[in-house]
Amino acid sequence: MKQELKNEINNMLLETPERNRLAINSINWAEIAERISEKYYLNDENKNILIAEIALALLGVNDYCFLKIATEDLGLTRKDASNIFREIKEQILDPVSKKIIASIKKEAELNNTNWDKRVNFILSGGDYTNFIK
Repeated sequence: MKQELKNEINNMLLETPERNRLAINSINWAEIAERISEKYYLNDENKNILIAEIALALLGVNDYCFLKIATEDLGLTRKDASNIFREIKEQILDPVSKKIIASIKKEAELNNTNWDKRVNFILSGGDYTNFIK
C-alpha cells in the first residue's frame, strides 16, 4: 500500500467513533486485502484501488455495495470479482461489523440498565409511591 494512501486512511480513522476505530484496528485488514490481491494477481494500481475501496467501506463513507461494484471494475472475470468480494466480506467486513455490533450492545447494556424503571416512573407521573412496596 502506498504511504500516501496509508496516511490518508489513518487520518480518516481518527474522525470515526472510538468503537469503530477499535473494531477496524482489531484486525489487520490492509494485510488481508493485500493477500487477497496477491491471490488474484492484481497489479499495484488495482491493489491500491481495492484497499482504498475497502477503507471507504470500513469508514462508512461508501456502502459495501460500492465495494462490490469496484471489485467488478478491476478488469477481472466475473467469477474472480465475486470471489474477491466474498473473501473481503468474510475476512474483513463481517468480523469488523460483528465487533461494532457487540460494542454497541455492550454500551447499551451499561448505559440503560434501568430503562424499564425510568419508563414506569415517567408513566406514573413522577409518583415514587407507586414503586414502594
